[in-house]
Amino acid sequence: MPIDDLRIRTDRRDVAADALTASMFAVLFVAILLARPGSAMAAPPEKSMRGAMVAFIETLPESQRDVAVAPINAPDRGRWTYLAGPRTGLRIGDLDEAARAAFDRFLDQALSPKGRDRVREILRVEPVEDRGGGVRTGPGEYWIRIHGDPTADGSAWAWRLEGHHLVLNTAVVDGRIVSVTPFFLGASPARHPKFGEPLAIEDQAAATFLASLDPILAATANGIGPAPGDIRSGTTPDARRPNGSGLRGDRLTEPQRAALEAIVFGLLDFWPEASTGHLRERWRAQDPARIDFGWAGAGTRSGPHYWRIDSPVLLVEFSNTSPSFDHAHLVLRTPGDEFPGR
Repeated sequence: MPIDDLRIRTDRRDVAADALTASMFAVLFVAILLARPGSAMAAPPEKSMRGAMVAFIETLPESQRDVAVAPINAPDRGRWTYLAGPRTGLRIGDLDEAARAAFDRFLDQALSPKGRDRVREILRVEPVEDRGGGVRTGPGEYWIRIHGDPTADGSAWAWRLEGHHLVLNTAVVDGRIVSVTPFFLGASPARHPKFGEPLAIEDQAAATFLASLDPILAATANGIGPAPGDIRSGTTPDARRPNGSGLRGDRLTEPQRAALEAIVFGLLDFWPEASTGHLRERWRAQDPARIDFGWAGAGTRSGPHYWRIDSPVLLVEFSNTSPSFDHAHLVLRTPGDEFPGR
């Protein structure tokens, strides 16, 4: 065979190989791109969460399904509490091994990795106690309640996990996650000798923000009155807005407003970002003058204190005001926009 013919055929094979290699890289690149979080191929958070919830429900015997699942407008739809004691719904301690594993997989879909880790921190410091009268605390003393029908595409449904010092809520309408509140975390002891301080991240951030203010602005933030005994928004279906005017957001610099936003968004980070994007957008779109920061009690974290970030979109409250200074509560509410469908 002439050298020129061999060279031509070799060149053609090289061109074909190059084309195949380029094609393979293109396919690989597209596959990687589509597999990235938030891509068109990634399941929406509601769909993944709903699938995991349906799988969990299918592990339950009929008697437990009847306890766990209720209509979207059931009488207990808007009732919630962070105190110890039995609730409506299915007690986590009554799940068998298969159901508990399915429920853990559900939480893996419903919460972000950060959210799951922080929830574990809360449960780690929760004491195992029998307080009498059927009131107990411990890892089994939490209740799962499902409202509505998660098996039907597009239907309104919601879930709640609730017990002492932990309340998680999520509501879905038309295939979209529309609410993730009321959301409550508590810790007693607030500072555990072995496991640390579960609510330190938010509390330290608020104290750092207060310390960044000049004396006039700090005095304004401290103008909300004496520290209350607990969070002021309560446990009613519609959050009560705190009394007293503190420091308005329009008096802050951009970095200071960003510091407050970081506290709020840090709590939203308990869920996948796509689950709370609408709340982040609403927060950023509101007039800064409607954001209000207040602090009461000891001027630092060294003594009993209370603080809150109030706005029509989201409300954050923190309280560690007991005489023992060892019982902390933190809550996130969406004023006027919770429990859709009740």
